[in-house]
Formats: sequence, C-alpha cells, structure tokens
Amino acid sequence: MNLRALVLLACAAMVLGAPQKSDSSCVLFCEDPVIGFGHYVCCDQNPGSCPPVRKECPRNKLQSESAPTICVYDPECPRTQKCCQDVCLGHKTCKDSE
Repeated sequence: MNLRALVLLACAAMVLGAPQKSDSSCVLFCEDPVIGFGHYVCCDQNPGSCPPVRKECPRNKLQSESAPTICVYDPECPRTQKCCQDVCLGHKTCKDSE
C-alpha cells in the first residue's frame, strides 16, 4: 500500500472511531456496550441516586402493569429516573431516583 492510501485509511479510522455527537446537550460519551468499538452513546448522569437494592423479589404481578424499561445508561431513562441494576431481573432498568 502506498503512503497516500495509508494516510487516507488512518483518517477514515479516526473519523469513524470518534464519538458521534447526536445529542448536543450530552457532555460525557461512553462506548456502546451493545455495538462496541467506534460507536458511542451519551452516558451523562441523571440527578439523584438509585433506590436501595431489594431484599426480596416480588412475585409476578398481573400483566396490566407495564414491563420495566431496560437500560444501560441514565439518558435512556426519563430525567427523573436512574438506570439501576435490578437484582431480581438480572439487568439494569429505569427506576425512580432518590
């Protein structure tokens, strides 16, 4: 490969690997844990903190209650909620912040 092609390839890799700022209000970007290298998502923190971890898991409720929202980072939740680990479900969900 000639030098010109290597420089062009290096520039393309830098552009594709840079965080893609889709939300102008976002300050902190983290690598997307689902897609991986070169793909970034906003991982700013919503205000508040996660509620205490449950000591017991509730029994299944009626289907009328909506399923919890699965998340990885706070911005995937409404501003009044945090993305917190749920020991009963085994993954992170949006929960009301404290």
